[in-house]
Amino acid sequence: MRLRSWIVTLLLTFPALAQTFTGANVKTVDASRGMREAVAAARTTWVAWTIPTKEVTICCNWNDAKRNSCCGGCSLEGRGMMIGDSDTITRRTTTMLLALRLEKGRATKVRMFDPSCAVSAPGANITILEGVTPEASVDYFVKAARDADHDDEMLAVLSMHEHPKVVPALIDFARNDPSTKIRRGALFWLGQKAGEKAAGELRHAVDHDPQDEVREHAVFAISQLPREKSVPMLIDLVKNHKSRRVRERAMFWLAETGDPRALELIEKILTK
Repeated sequence: MRLRSWIVTLLLTFPALAQTFTGANVKTVDASRGMREAVAAARTTWVAWTIPTKEVTICCNWNDAKRNSCCGGCSLEGRGMMIGDSDTITRRTTTMLLALRLEKGRATKVRMFDPSCAVSAPGANITILEGVTPEASVDYFVKAARDADHDDEMLAVLSMHEHPKVVPALIDFARNDPSTKIRRGALFWLGQKAGEKAAGELRHAVDHDPQDEVREHAVFAISQLPREKSVPMLIDLVKNHKSRRVRERAMFWLAETGDPRALELIEKILTK
């Protein structure tokens, strides 16, 4: 049913995408037989497609976002994207429009929009890729995160995909990538996933990553998990971890939770 729903969404969305980018020169290409090949053959500055995502609120430019309105003047070349929740902005979507800027075939910039937002793109040359599967999109961003100068942006977009390959890909980045920046970014986005697999991987990084910076960032990512997961993990780190720096960071983030269990532990430590 989920696949069928995504296909229906895809069919309804793409006819409107040509009107989404206002003032642009838009063409469409069938990418169902090979996404990488379609991107390579696009010969335009921008390529765009849609993906399914966990329900989020996606707005346009930071300065243009208004309460109760997501479409306050989007720009393809604008500053960035804004993701909120139902407490701050009421418009929500489970489909994300991605737009990638290409230079010599490599992704150098990524923009994310609600597909129903009108995006100002005067004079831009854009290829809309039809038939991109969620799996093909995930695979594309896994490679883009390794190749791009803005790998943190690529990891962010990778994590937004609603697909079972995302968490294993982030785990692989967190454990095996030689770049400290990428390992840190992967740990952050794993922390947003909040699943058992993600929580276990964060603890693995705290115990085994060779760099203090990454271990401390993993502690922060643990603190971003739901409280029923984060507080017991932080308490265990404070009590038992061999690294003083890890214990100190765990204590800091534990205190930030305001949880009664955290306060009880801190009181015991201070009154010893």
